[in-house]
Amino acid sequence: MAARTTALQENFGLEVHDIDLARIDDATFGTIRDLWQRDPLLLFRRQSLTENELLHFSRRFGKLDINIGGNVPNERHPELLFISNLASQNGTALGGLSNDELVWHTDQIYREQPASGSIFMGVEMPEGAGATSFCNMAMAYDRLPASLKQQVDGKRAVCKYGAQNPLSTFMRAQTEKTFRRGTRSEAAEKDVDDRTPSVTHDMVLENRANGQRALYLSPNHTTEIIGLSEPEGRTLIDGLLAHALQDAFIYTHAWRNGDIVMWDNARLLHRRDAFDADLPRLAKRTTIYMQPEYFAIPA
Repeated sequence: MAARTTALQENFGLEVHDIDLARIDDATFGTIRDLWQRDPLLLFRRQSLTENELLHFSRRFGKLDINIGGNVPNERHPELLFISNLASQNGTALGGLSNDELVWHTDQIYREQPASGSIFMGVEMPEGAGATSFCNMAMAYDRLPASLKQQVDGKRAVCKYGAQNPLSTFMRAQTEKTFRRGTRSEAAEKDVDDRTPSVTHDMVLENRANGQRALYLSPNHTTEIIGLSEPEGRTLIDGLLAHALQDAFIYTHAWRNGDIVMWDNARLLHRRDAFDADLPRLAKRTTIYMQPEYFAIPA
């Protein structure tokens, strides 16, 4: 079936109209998957899915990840992650990430087999606050200067959760914003390190279904480029980020209640603005091990 879509802006991102994600047949799902394969960011407005409906829709794309990080898994649905600054009556946080700024990153690059698909449903989203920006790393790769493209093609990078010394100058200037969340002691930090050893990934991913290629790196997680000295690696990372983080490759989303945004971490970086802690915010998210016959898989 054909779907009515509107470009979110000239560079990338599609708003998909007239579809209730709680009630789609196989043909409609195939259309959505085709759209997501072509564009790394899809938006559906005015959605009202139950948790079971969100999980059912997400599972059609692949196996779902179960959160094992700093946020306590949802007891009813361990594959569902709450993103919230709210707390229960006893003071227990309902979700993770609070209201602080989140710097540019791509999720799970520090894992050997990242779950790269994200489906994010905004339930209570404060108006004019907590905007999320996305950087299109496929478009950035397509428009790389020939010299940078030659340097990065075939390279592999070492990535680490909570990296103390990220390779990029950009992140070294923001060391207080690394992703070592919720650790309160040296023992706790050692436990995180032991559970998340360094991994390596190709710095350019290719979707074997359509040949699309994308840069794959994360400013706060990439610690080394194999085959390059530290200064050489830093020069390459800084050059890639300076090129990628241009306005031409960035879309910033102002959230509304009922928004569902689907994004592909194998093709996008993202970040979130900080917002006033007194503003209630609640979203529910699933994370998907995408099917390699349709999407680029970082593994």
